[in-house]
Amino acid sequence: MKYWIVPNNDHTFRIGDAIAAQNGMADWRSDKFSVGDIVFIYKTKPERCIRYKMEVVKTKMIFNEAFEQEAFWTDKDMFYSGITSFYARFKLLEEYTDDILSLHHLHEHGLNGQPQSVRECKEEGLLDFLLHPHQMVNEDVYDVDYPEDDDKLYEGALVKVMANKYERNQKARRECVAKKGYQCLVCGRDFEATYGEIGKNFIHVHHLTPISSIGQEYELNVDTDLAPVCPNCHYMLHRKDPPYTIEELKGMLAKQNVEIEAKPKRRKKTANTVWLQTDANMLRDVNDDAEVRRLIHNMMEMDGGTMMKNITSVCVGMFTERYQGMKPKDWSHLIFSYVSQVTGRKDLKEDTLFYYKAG
Repeated sequence: MKYWIVPNNDHTFRIGDAIAAQNGMADWRSDKFSVGDIVFIYKTKPERCIRYKMEVVKTKMIFNEAFEQEAFWTDKDMFYSGITSFYARFKLLEEYTDDILSLHHLHEHGLNGQPQSVRECKEEGLLDFLLHPHQMVNEDVYDVDYPEDDDKLYEGALVKVMANKYERNQKARRECVAKKGYQCLVCGRDFEATYGEIGKNFIHVHHLTPISSIGQEYELNVDTDLAPVCPNCHYMLHRKDPPYTIEELKGMLAKQNVEIEAKPKRRKKTANTVWLQTDANMLRDVNDDAEVRRLIHNMMEMDGGTMMKNITSVCVGMFTERYQGMKPKDWSHLIFSYVSQVTGRKDLKEDTLFYYKAG
């Protein structure tokens, strides 16, 4: 048995529509596969995530043996140019309705670049993640994209697929933001006010009681169980288990702001001068820390863009305990050096909104 990552672009072939119309089956043009192989269908831009896990159930089919899939081909020229190809039939095993297998999560677990052609997956770490994503990532940290359900807002019911995962409900998210808005209840950030049109209706929804700790079906109360929070505060809430409460994190943020305001203002550094305030050994350790670099890289790739000051703020919050002697100015300098090196941009300021995607 082999495992494959197969990129799919809806501008060429709408495999999701084919799967829905053909009782969980779809035919793919290729003679690379063997019966029993597992394929992960990666949806390209704008989704940038794996949506389907499928099993190869038939191979070496000719055009007349394959499903009539012309209706699902957006690019008709490509459809007709490949009718002499061999086909393999895929059977749906699991559909991922959340972003658990998004591109930045795949990068975190060993994928290099973006899937641009059919490739066999041999990397042990990446394969473990593909086979057990919900066991390797704390779902409560990420935004809640629930599948449609009935009129009641049930959560916590285990769904038996290839791995157990918690059922989620889109109606709950809609009711949460309708009642509580799109402003973070911790720091007050409103993404539309900050970024304009691209930030409209963007917010994470946080479970005040993590559904993973409940383990049984329960009827969700939007007023008491869900809260809109920004991604940064969402990460901070989950810095311990069980998570911090909204009020606890608001208190920490207020205390930090008071301490920052109370600090004496330092004189501005002159151009091209770096004022390193941290021990050289610690600077080297931070610079070599793979987790620090991975966090910086993930924030650089946020779909809504990011700023240098946001990256610095999150790094300081995430790694303060690990590097207690690290000064904020030196965090800013190291992060600027890394981002400039990766993006090739030397013009970034603290409040410059920039976008980056790994090639």
